[in-house]
Amino acid sequence: MQRKHLQIRFFIPAVCVLVLLAGCGYRPVALRGPLAEANGVNVVLFGNKSYRPGIPGTLARDLVDELALRSGGKVLPGDQAQLELNGTVLSYSTIAVSYTAQDAIKEYRSVLTVQAVLVDHLTGKVLWKKDLTEEQVFPVNPNIGLQQNAEETAIDGLCRKLARDVWQKIGERF
Repeated sequence: MQRKHLQIRFFIPAVCVLVLLAGCGYRPVALRGPLAEANGVNVVLFGNKSYRPGIPGTLARDLVDELALRSGGKVLPGDQAQLELNGTVLSYSTIAVSYTAQDAIKEYRSVLTVQAVLVDHLTGKVLWKKDLTEEQVFPVNPNIGLQQNAEETAIDGLCRKLARDVWQKIGERF
């Protein structure tokens, strides 16, 4: 009985190790796609076709943070990076989405659309290009300062979502 117990005690950990070593075939996104094949990427400040100032700066900061985090720090200055990520903020809008019983606006929805382009800096070849849109709802506040803060917070959230979307879409293969 003790010999059988001893065999089971060693069998279960051995099976666990084999399962972990075998894996399931998934690989991190950083190991495939243009970012994996290049030495790094330079994030250029996007152009702005919207009426809202400040969005390209917020978006650039979030793109640098996301790409540095996900690629293992492969965000480099322009003279050192093989790739360049640039683009344009195409539009920003706010729309009333809900109302109170007194027919006053209760919530707005912010919609931000950008076009992002990944270019091989050495050859000038466009490796990836896509229009991306994200939405964020934020509450109305009768205090104009708090209302502007709520909208700025919504814009920050939109830029974080778009940075994540850019990272995910660059790694997709179709």
